[in-house]
This record gives sequence, structure tokens and C-alpha cells, in this order.
Amino acid sequence: MARSNRTAHAAAGFSLVEVLVSIALLSLGLLGAAAMLLHAVRASGEAANFGAALNLVRELSEKTRLNRAVAGRRDGANGYLVGQWTAGSAAGEAGVTDCAAAGAACRPEDLARWDMQAWKRRAAKALPGARITVCFDGNPWNDAASAHAWDCEDDGPLLVVKLGWLPRNASEAQRRAGASAPPRLAMPLMPAQASEGPRGG
Repeated sequence: MARSNRTAHAAAGFSLVEVLVSIALLSLGLLGAAAMLLHAVRASGEAANFGAALNLVRELSEKTRLNRAVAGRRDGANGYLVGQWTAGSAAGEAGVTDCAAAGAACRPEDLARWDMQAWKRRAAKALPGARITVCFDGNPWNDAASAHAWDCEDDGPLLVVKLGWLPRNASEAQRRAGASAPPRLAMPLMPAQASEGPRGG
């Protein structure tokens, strides 16, 4: 009888070890699944940001093509040109005519500034920590850094928009790094020569 009890105790202890090992393995599996889920959520958020950026670029491209006479200018009259704008400066700009209220009295130059003011507000809302440059450029890619560059060749043949943004729920370290990060998207809006009109001769 004593021998039978010892065998039962040994069997019971062995089963408990198995249960503990199973729980540990299950916990490791759940941790791995949670890490994969977190990565998927981050990737989904980044895909949403990239999609929003592409929509913003498409919208701005349509606006510049509809107002070619202004968009092709390389001087201060071109309201589409933007130098190093950030979402923190999303407040209204002084002296911009509200073309929705002005109607026919809104000149093409006024329309460009009004378009850009509204577009920058949408960018600030759609992209966390949005940063924007719109300029004439010929080579927005920096070979040395293997990344897009914020700097522009002012005599470049293309009107280009460059966008940067932060990950959703970015940490303070990511926000600090974002100030010097290269653009995440750089795309041409229109060729400069398309807005110069027919040449005489």
C-alpha cells in the first residue's frame, strides 16, 4: 500500500511539471503573437500615413496644373512654393484672400496662396508632425545619404513636393529625430516648362 502511494505521488508531480511547462510555452507563444500584432498595427498606421501623403500630393498636383501660369513662376508671386513648413505653423497666413468668398475677384496668384493655406492645414491634420517643402528641383535624391533631400536646386526643371511626418504616437526621441529626418516622400507635381506657355518665333 505504501509503495502504491509513492507511485501516485510521483505521477502527480510529473503531471504538474508538464502543466507548468505547457503554461510557459503558451505564454511565450502569446508574447510572440502580441509582438507580431503590435508590428502589424504600426505597419498599418504607416501605410495609412503614406496613403494620406499620396492623396495630398495628388490633390496638390491637380491644383498646380489647373493654375499653371502661377505654378510655373520662380518668384514670390508663386504661392505654391513652400520652404521648410512644419505642422506647428498651421495657423492662417496674413494677407491671404479667401477665394471662396471673393469669387471672381480672386486673381490666380491669390488662388495659389489660398489653395496652399487650405492644403497645408489638411496636411497638418492628416500627417502627424507634417513637414513640407515645395520647390523647383532636378534631383530630390541625396546619393550620399541614400535618402531624399530637403534642399532644392532652384533652377531645377520640376516643381516638386517633399513631405515628412512622424509615426503615429511617436515617442519624444522620435519627435526630436524627426526634426532632422529626410523627407519620406518626394514627388514631382508638374514640369516647369509646361507652364511657360507657347514661345514666340
